Amino acid sequence: SDVIEMLDDDETGLYGESALYLLSLYENYFKNKCIETERLLLRKPRIEDAKPMFENWANDPEVTKYLTWNPHENIEVTKMIINHWLEEEKDPNTIRFVITLKETGEPIGAIDVVNYIDGNPEIGYCLSKKYWNQCLMSEACKAFIKYLFDIGFTKVLIKAVVENIGSNRVIEKCGFKFTHQEHLEHQSSFKPNPVTVNCYELVK
Repeated sequence: SDVIEMLDDDETGLYGESALYLLSLYENYFKNKCIETERLLLRKPRIEDAKPMFENWANDPEVTKYLTWNPHENIEVTKMIINHWLEEEKDPNTIRFVITLKETGEPIGAIDVVNYIDGNPEIGYCLSKKYWNQCLMSEACKAFIKYLFDIGFTKVLIKAVVENIGSNRVIEKCGFKFTHQEHLEHQSSFKPNPVTVNCYELVK
């Protein structure tokens, strides 16, 4: 973001106390901010999210079919992942939210920056199968994109496996423009199968 870049460039201490103030502002407002939509609240992960995360999406092979990771075998795996997420929160480049229903507070998915390409964030997401086809993922994605633009990014990237029709539709609904396809020898280090992915970008 603009704030982080400015602080990184402050080799002479030029900004002094104002730099500390801006960093505090970034951490307290932007990094810890919740994102609210009509039906959702996107917030930072908590260790108590393990049970609903495991039950609602992390153990579901349909949800994880086109993702880079396999379904969690048990809740201990989910707890380990959340603890890893909480450690990653110390890194200012980590931008991740749990998607919850505003009405009940139930965690139903997650959305985050999975990579940076030439300084541009590449995002990824997943959503509990019982909430598919209700436009909730596009609602969360649009809000997350706005947040990324608000903190200083000007281009957002995303990829989806060609066969993942639902995700490609969400991406198009959010205004992304198709740029090219990539043919990958392996879907990920956890999934050795080759895949073709559609690559998209959205410019502010």
